[in-house]
Amino acid sequence: MVPVASDPPAEFFARLLQEHARIEQRLKLLDAAALAIGQDERDPQALARVADTLAFFAADGAVHEDHEELTLFPRLRASPEFGQILSALEFQHRMTASEGRELAACVANFQQGSGRELRRLAYRFAEMHRGHALAEERALFPLAQAKLSPRLLAEMVDEMVARNAAGASKAPRPTR
Repeated sequence: MVPVASDPPAEFFARLLQEHARIEQRLKLLDAAALAIGQDERDPQALARVADTLAFFAADGAVHEDHEELTLFPRLRASPEFGQILSALEFQHRMTASEGRELAACVANFQQGSGRELRRLAYRFAEMHRGHALAEERALFPLAQAKLSPRLLAEMVDEMVARNAAGASKAPRPTR
């Protein structure tokens, strides 16, 4: 587990990075499960791991996305230098959600001979998430951290903490 920064202005982004690390752990499990299904389509544990990963993204992944779309992005929208990247990142959120639905449908309708398609969908889902996280970590987060005031970042941490507490008590939501 990555420790959260003690510097309030950096804490919001440290928490997002910590969530990205948790997401990457899940994506590695998804990769391994997809590989296992590619080798043996009758592996019910591997199929269950894919379903568990999708449940993680419907719950924790959705809360993470809310931190970005409801807390971070609106505070950056008024600044013109963020216009293109915010549009791209929001589009990526919609695309990964669409990929998640396609992967979930493949899992729900899985039958002998579907292993290759499931593996393709799982790898695409994982790589889309990885590319998205990379864009945020290398382009958006450093620029946003430099632009936002310490007071605003502290407010954002408060919103994040409240959303995490509320998210922990809710059932997973369907992917958008």
